Amino acid sequence: MKQRFFIFLSLFFTSCFVYAQQVTISGTVADKTFREPMEGVLVTVRPAGENKIVKFAQTTAQGKFEIELAPFPENHVLHFSMMGFAPQTVPLKAGQTTYNIQLSEQPTELKEVIVKAPSIHQRGDTITYVVSSFADAQDKSLADVLKKMPGIEVEESGAIKYNGVSINKFYIEGKDMLGGRYGIATNNIHQKDVGSVEVMENHQPIKALEDISFSQNPGINIRLREDAKARWVGTVKAGAGFTPFLWNVELTVMRFKKQSQTLNTYKTNNTGNDLLRETMSFSIDDIIAQFGKNYRLSDNIRLQPSLPFGIGAHRMRFNNTHLFSTNNLWSLGKNYDLTSQITYVNHRNNSDNFNRTTYFLEDSTIITETNEHTYTKDNRLSGDVTLTANTPTYYFKNKLFTDFRWNDTDMEITGTFPNSQVASIPYRQVSNDFEILKRSGKKAYTLNSFNLYQVKPQQLTVERKSEKQHQQIESSAFYTNTNTALSFFLNPVTVSMKLGVVGVIRSLETELTGVSDTLGRLKNDVRMRYLNLYVAPEMEYKKSGFEAKFDMPVSFIPYRFTDKTNNNNRNDEKLFLSPRLFMRYHFTSRLSASVSGRYAQSPLQEQSFYEGLILQNYRNLSQGFIDYRTGNSQSVNLNLSYRNPLKTLFANGNVMRSWNYSPRVSDRYFLNEYLLNTYIVQDNRSDIWMAYGNLSKGVDAIKGIVSVRSSFTSFDGSTFQNGKESPYSSDSWEITPKLTSHIAKWANVSYEVTFSENWLKMKNGGLKTSYKNLSQLFSCNITPKRTWYVQLTGEHYYNEITKDVSKHLFLADAEFTYSFKSGWEFNFSVKNIFNQNVYAYTLYDGLTSITQEYKIRPRNVMASVFFRF
Repeated sequence: MKQRFFIFLSLFFTSCFVYAQQVTISGTVADKTFREPMEGVLVTVRPAGENKIVKFAQTTAQGKFEIELAPFPENHVLHFSMMGFAPQTVPLKAGQTTYNIQLSEQPTELKEVIVKAPSIHQRGDTITYVVSSFADAQDKSLADVLKKMPGIEVEESGAIKYNGVSINKFYIEGKDMLGGRYGIATNNIHQKDVGSVEVMENHQPIKALEDISFSQNPGINIRLREDAKARWVGTVKAGAGFTPFLWNVELTVMRFKKQSQTLNTYKTNNTGNDLLRETMSFSIDDIIAQFGKNYRLSDNIRLQPSLPFGIGAHRMRFNNTHLFSTNNLWSLGKNYDLTSQITYVNHRNNSDNFNRTTYFLEDSTIITETNEHTYTKDNRLSGDVTLTANTPTYYFKNKLFTDFRWNDTDMEITGTFPNSQVASIPYRQVSNDFEILKRSGKKAYTLNSFNLYQVKPQQLTVERKSEKQHQQIESSAFYTNTNTALSFFLNPVTVSMKLGVVGVIRSLETELTGVSDTLGRLKNDVRMRYLNLYVAPEMEYKKSGFEAKFDMPVSFIPYRFTDKTNNNNRNDEKLFLSPRLFMRYHFTSRLSASVSGRYAQSPLQEQSFYEGLILQNYRNLSQGFIDYRTGNSQSVNLNLSYRNPLKTLFANGNVMRSWNYSPRVSDRYFLNEYLLNTYIVQDNRSDIWMAYGNLSKGVDAIKGIVSVRSSFTSFDGSTFQNGKESPYSSDSWEITPKLTSHIAKWANVSYEVTFSENWLKMKNGGLKTSYKNLSQLFSCNITPKRTWYVQLTGEHYYNEITKDVSKHLFLADAEFTYSFKSGWEFNFSVKNIFNQNVYAYTLYDGLTSITQEYKIRPRNVMASVFFRF
């Protein structure tokens, strides 16, 4: 026994001695500039003065590292390294076990990277584009350069996508000043003030959720040049010309400091440039939210000029526009920001177009023709104040938003049904969005409350030869959505439960005069109230390149509807269930595939709950319904994505299949000068196929980029006309190859061609028809000397109008720019050199064929000066 006891004591003290010699070295690594934790930093233990690695580790998403050493090594160092940052070496000291390090940015020059792609760098999930590598002399704004970057798509609206996926955040120096309205930045920040554009794949904007909830969307961060920081910079442009008298004035003043940011613009022009597009919000928060914040009152009066298809709308815009915008951010401390935005737009626009509409019925065809002259007057004043706190353990946001609009439209129509229309369409909205999230270890608690009040008092007057109709509408709604959620992170699974309530109080009062009551009731006075009590369980899984998310929201909604015109109450309760599954697998760091599926019961169309007639415009009467039955939809989506930034190769493809069911179907009756749009009770099913693909590749041989995108849509369903069912199918296909090349140091070219074809088939009537469209865009920029350049642009459009009629249109522009040593630029431009005046095309809208002819802006000659300071 004594011998065993002494053996045990010997082993015990030996183990204690060994344990006492074991040392755990830990710490954090952060970016010195932004004080943000750095993931993926290589931390190695080496003998001093040698490259031999004894032990190593990499930092986590929180920037933490940990290395166990036994025993403590004498005369050793810790070495920290990461591409794009200056390496740092720290000697190990006896008794010190914690080392907190900050790394400074430093370009890493790798010969193989420079040869293959000097303009793009990659660090982890962040892709960095060097702006100067894509910019040319004629590029003024950041948006001009973004369009040239492989993998980045800038849509006509200004919305940005990366490899086919919409971005969820747009930062300037790591700060979200604009809150989704990033068109103000991309269209007004000069490209020479921007050093790089960073794309953060799968970006989770809430720091407290970084390792709990994964994101499917990328984010973009703009890095400014050092000489554009902490001082006032901006641009001034002023120009005048003819015909008629033209003007274009632009002023942008901005300053981006570490503790504050400001971006202010004033613009005015009558040259066709679209300024309203800069004020659009592309925030996807409302879109991706299961129980969203996007409740909007319907526009019952629909009197707007049609927009052209296939050609830039600036060619047809005869405008007079003023825009003022001020955007500010103040840093209230680390991770705490206060932002404010105020925007005012005054927009006047004239448009002239001819319209031939063909309605395909089962036993006949109806054709109408109109010549339309429209004058619109739009005024909008909007603003918001947002307070945000975003830390690894705490998130807070409160946004107060107001939007006031005063819009009027005057329209004169000749043709089949001559008339004049005057509409007043004001809109007022006030909303507040409050959200707080607290994380404690592996748990996160969220409370969100969104409240919205909106009013739409509208009126329309239609005057015909011998009669006059007047439609008065008063509609308002209060919407509230309050919910709370609790999430648990049990590596690799995150489980969350959301409980909430949505409340709506809506009223609609309408009165129509000048129309015979034999068509239907001419007044509406209805109220709708409901509470949506919902629970939304959700589970996420992420491990070894595989990600999955499943949620199954369940809603119980008691509806209370009152029609005061006949003292009728119709109440009901509905139960909704909408499960959804998303899965993604990363085969490699470059190739990933995802599949998603969803079954959703269609929301109740409660804004269509009215039985009286509403005159939407001179042609269309609308009659709603009161029916609590709902439909459903099922969809499956497959996506494949590949990107190799260092070889400038980006590709993505998407296929979607959906099946839809509705217990009612739309019907339209042709009643002389009116179209009565209503619904009939009948089961209706439709199927949709959609496919989309995009490929872009940088080619060193041509010093440019080759890209191609294509889309296909197929619809199979039915509608009713004059009470008869009309089953039909429609298909559309489009393909767009594009080539950009620096053919010489002094010249670059861009060529883009788009071909599309559309088909319409009526299954009962035997009608089969189709049309084709082709457009070509070519631009050439010649810079013989650094002080001046010439820009030439050509456009060609081929559109089939009918089976035997087609039209060609050729447009050309030219610009000359001279730069003075003082920084001023002089520009002389001629738009529409050939002085073309009409653009025409045909398109399908359900069982309707629409042929449009638009008046084009005449030849415009402009002289302007530009200065960047």
